[in-house]
Amino acid sequence: MSLLFSNQDYGSVVLKHQELPIYITDNFNFYRCVSFDENFYRKTVSELHQGNLRENTPNNRYSKLFPNEKISYWADSPQTANAESKFHKSGNNLLTFWAYDDATSTFPTIDNEEPLVIIDGREIEFHNILVKFENNIELTCNEREIVEQIRKQNPDCLAYNSLRKKNGVNYLFFEKGFKKLSIREVRLYLGDMPGKNNNRIVCATSSDYSPHLKGYGKYFLPLAKIREDTEYIKSNEYITRNKIYNRSLERFRK
Repeated sequence: MSLLFSNQDYGSVVLKHQELPIYITDNFNFYRCVSFDENFYRKTVSELHQGNLRENTPNNRYSKLFPNEKISYWADSPQTANAESKFHKSGNNLLTFWAYDDATSTFPTIDNEEPLVIIDGREIEFHNILVKFENNIELTCNEREIVEQIRKQNPDCLAYNSLRKKNGVNYLFFEKGFKKLSIREVRLYLGDMPGKNNNRIVCATSSDYSPHLKGYGKYFLPLAKIREDTEYIKSNEYITRNKIYNRSLERFRK
């Protein structure tokens, strides 16, 4: 593992801004855990993943910190993601997303080869700003300036210490960074349901993140059953991902 982030592969190239804690790097795994709702049945992985990008509304935790920005919350491990979810009273029926930065893959499926641009909020103790914000405590002039500087840098995401799990790291993704993520798998655990209560849908495998694109068109049914939406392969998303995937296969064969 990387010395910089625990959810990053060891030996990844890391470029650092000369003055600010800004890194350009790759080879990450990210996790997001949400309370499972019965409305999620029959929604494909593609639809569920797109739902992870939250609209900027007054109900979103950090909408006032980053106005006009769609945001998505991720973590460095399933344990950190679960701790964050439990804090927000998620219950025992959980959906866990496992994502990766697509440019890392030997066989990318997104037309974006740029590595992630990450602001390391741990160095500036950004979690303290969040504690104040969540408790309606007014920020100091210096703290407001930090938030403004983050906005101006237009990063893909912001890393900060988890408030729920010791040594855990959270990632607040902005829309442009979120669009660089692909799904490795989605896991369903129904702790309050009888019978079979867990299953997973796989969209990529191995250390190369070899894609299984039809996985994005699969969905969950009651008793953790899995079915496939046969119409998904006709969607623009599948056609585009498949085209980029085949292009990467050709480069690999050469």
